[in-house]
Amino acid sequence: MGKAGVAFSALIDIGRIGLSVYSLYVKSMLGSSPGYKAHCDISSYITCSKTFNSSYGTGFGLIGPLLGEDHILNQDNGVYGIIFFLMHFLLVCFAASKLGFCLRLLNSLALAAGSLWLAYILFYVLKHACIVCIAIYGLNLLALLLDICQLRCHSAKQKQRVARAEKKKKK
Repeated sequence: MGKAGVAFSALIDIGRIGLSVYSLYVKSMLGSSPGYKAHCDISSYITCSKTFNSSYGTGFGLIGPLLGEDHILNQDNGVYGIIFFLMHFLLVCFAASKLGFCLRLLNSLALAAGSLWLAYILFYVLKHACIVCIAIYGLNLLALLLDICQLRCHSAKQKQRVARAEKKKKK
């Protein structure tokens, strides 16, 4: 994958961070400006405001009931997104070792699990669509697939290096 894969992964992360920041902005504006209408509110069914303001928009709808609504870990989902996407971005840019690739993959797997949970909540519990959320889910899937490809490429290159080193030893 090389430099193009790194650049593409970094762009995905920047997009995910941007969408997470936008979700926090929308939630903040909804709290401070009563008449605010977000650009992602297209209809009564396609609305990000209802999603961000629901009980599932904070702490994945899990942390509040388990640890309390005022617990420090009960943050807006966008905060968690920024943290995980920034971690992934830093790993993409600065960790080209096998450990770095494995950490990226673990990060992406955790994000995929979170996306599955939130997609279930979005479509089956809240029963509406959020274009910001769906875009993040899609980018999370894309990042996971890219991480799998990059880890496989890295592992294949490592095997080739080992095979070449063994050939040189035999000569």
